[in-house]
Amino acid sequence: MTTISTTHYASIGKRFVAVLIDSLLLQVVFFVAYGKPPIGEELSTPKGIAANVLATLIGWVYFAVMESSSLQATFGKRLLSIIVTDTDGKKISFGRATLRYLGKSLWLIIFIFALIVAVRSQTISAGKANTAYLAFAGLLILVSLGVAVVGYLMAFFTPEKQALHDMIARCVVVNGGGEPVNIPWKSLIALAVGYIILGRVVVGQLPGTASTNTVSPISSNTQTAPTNTPTPAPNIFSENNNQQNPLFGELLPANTTIYGVWELNFANGVVQHQALLSMRGTSGLMAVRFPGDNGVTQTVRQNMTLWSSAKGLVLVGNNPIDVKTNTPSPTYAPDNFLIATRPDNSVVLRNYSLSGANKSLTESPVERKFLGYPSIGINMVELTPEKRNEINQKNNLPQVTRDSGVLVLSVNANSTASRSGVKPGDVILSINENSVSNVKQVQNAIQSSGLDTVLNFNVDRGGESVALRVSVGCCYNPQQKVQK
Repeated sequence: MTTISTTHYASIGKRFVAVLIDSLLLQVVFFVAYGKPPIGEELSTPKGIAANVLATLIGWVYFAVMESSSLQATFGKRLLSIIVTDTDGKKISFGRATLRYLGKSLWLIIFIFALIVAVRSQTISAGKANTAYLAFAGLLILVSLGVAVVGYLMAFFTPEKQALHDMIARCVVVNGGGEPVNIPWKSLIALAVGYIILGRVVVGQLPGTASTNTVSPISSNTQTAPTNTPTPAPNIFSENNNQQNPLFGELLPANTTIYGVWELNFANGVVQHQALLSMRGTSGLMAVRFPGDNGVTQTVRQNMTLWSSAKGLVLVGNNPIDVKTNTPSPTYAPDNFLIATRPDNSVVLRNYSLSGANKSLTESPVERKFLGYPSIGINMVELTPEKRNEINQKNNLPQVTRDSGVLVLSVNANSTASRSGVKPGDVILSINENSVSNVKQVQNAIQSSGLDTVLNFNVDRGGESVALRVSVGCCYNPQQKVQK
């Protein structure tokens, strides 16, 4: 074993620069493996959490392998001529190097756990439980930040310049030098290759949206059979978002969600209204048509939000906009709907509104018809080498060269996809910069959008990357027979 001579304890400045060098090196490896740093993902998403967990794992193996090797240092430390030893000046073991890294990453481990708790809160149906989970997650985040700040500041005040992780592992960082040592290239190369595979294959395929709602395939004319209607899932709000409504009293965050498009018919006095309601979770849009002055049909658009109240679930409208002038309507009162479930599990919907100078209350039953889910009107299939060969043999599409992605088999005439430039033979690679590899991911991206939402598609068309802006239209109903 090569003996490395040591002098005094390494300065805080040297250790800081070494950390910067190592961090830059790891970020380069992460960029190669994943395409962007972990901070590029929203931390509440499955992809963001997985990316940060993966970054922690790669850091652990890198630091533990290097500091327990004959080098006794990472590349950053070695460039600054500093090494890690135990308190007796000897080379540390892999176990002790691991303990040192865990101590260094203690704050990050607590932080990631806090994110998992926050995501978990969205699967708890009771409102109080949601609040408790979120409060606990917030407390954990504060603890993690405190550990990070105090843990590193300790190096300024301890006689041996030990930070918290140094004390946990009983190590010190000293100025060192000596004979040349062997760098564990094989271990580092194997680590980098494994890391790239995990980043590309595992983390890269996770959903990158914060939504935890369960959604089902809803794209029109898909070849795969549709699954069940979307399962209601909780949507979490802060207690500060509670509102007062003159009709229903205090409004609390709803503990369920609604997806889909409905046609609604109701009366306001003697005036009949026809509406198209598009919901995505606890929010949505509703366009209402009704006879206006001189018999001219008017249309207003308003935002709709789902709440819980003492009377049950309510759907509250706000900010009615005159579609013709695109300005707030001076006369149209926002619509409010009460959603009640009878003992036989049938659902009753009633409309309430306050209109006129006296704010008189009008109430009417609502006829509703479920139209389905947002759609773009395409028939698609997931690509595999076998499926590619089968399609190419049929010779009814441009030759397909890719073995992965979602292939557009056909585009419905007069559909939003057709008007947006989608063509048979296109291979969908990503939607809103989120990679897609199967039909369900494409369907979920469309279903979680509202009517008239514009989605950014990236497709492969004959080997050329093409960007398309695809509007979402209406509607696909899984209860109806799928047209081929």
